[in-house]
Amino acid sequence: MDKTKKLTIKDIATKANVSTATVSRYLNGQLNQMSEKTAAKLKKIIKETAYIRNSAAVQLAKQKSNLIAVIASNIDEYFSSEYFKGIVSILSAQGYIGVLFDSNSDKIIESALLESVYNQNFAGLILQPLSTDRRLIEKFSNNHIPVVLIDRDIGNGEISAVTTNNFQVTKFAMTSFLDKGFKKVTIITEPVNDISTRVERVAGARSVFDHVQLIEVDTDHLDLAELSDKIDIKNSKNLLFVLKERLLIQLIANTDLLNETTSQQRLTGFVDTNIPKYLAPKYKFIQQSPYLMGATAAEILMAQFLEQQTTDIKQIVIPSHFE
Repeated sequence: MDKTKKLTIKDIATKANVSTATVSRYLNGQLNQMSEKTAAKLKKIIKETAYIRNSAAVQLAKQKSNLIAVIASNIDEYFSSEYFKGIVSILSAQGYIGVLFDSNSDKIIESALLESVYNQNFAGLILQPLSTDRRLIEKFSNNHIPVVLIDRDIGNGEISAVTTNNFQVTKFAMTSFLDKGFKKVTIITEPVNDISTRVERVAGARSVFDHVQLIEVDTDHLDLAELSDKIDIKNSKNLLFVLKERLLIQLIANTDLLNETTSQQRLTGFVDTNIPKYLAPKYKFIQQSPYLMGATAAEILMAQFLEQQTTDIKQIVIPSHFE
């Protein structure tokens, strides 16, 4: 049997040589309507096959679910909350409900969530992926469940995705600082790994500066004292480039860079809200549009429902701006 195909009650009934009605009674706890021997047989088969019941299978056969799963890489990030708002704005207008899940920057959790979503009554999936293993989500399209990636693309153009112009806008911003006399850039980010957004941003900085320092940190357990020891803070020609807003805010709030007598900006990064601009109104940052990205991802998903197909692949780039 194809491993990507979900087992059905009929499959279990065939293995146990009983009727589907008997399997349904067992799953509903109606053990008094069958012999102990039959119940024991079904229990053994279900355990051996790792069968997971779709609790909404009956309803799904009669009507389409209006639930859309949204799996965020980390709901603590402003980016995630903003794009979820954009998703919901479109879904609600079409009578759909977005259900938010958090993979907490953990590939194992992400894999478990994908499996759970796959086995439940969800009409579609919007995913901000951590893993680059496309096989984790290919089974959705194999079973005609639309999937749209957001922020990151792991499909090589074969899965619909909404991203931003990470490389181009980073290159543009870095060129601006190079023209102002900066000689070195220190990139501060969470572990790059294979996360496409981070890979592209680092590549954009390296395309401009010959001297690039990469510092990978844990945003949730940031040691500012340790970080300060690694940064060439006294070098006025060293630009600090932060790849995440939450990390950027921590640095703005806990360094003396904004209070220096020099008027030259020495800190920049990607932002998702107006908070950094309130803290440093004279500074320029790379402004993303997560709300619009979320709304666009939801629109692609809705279009796939209307067209009754998951093969109409769309690659949408929502530009970020250095401003």
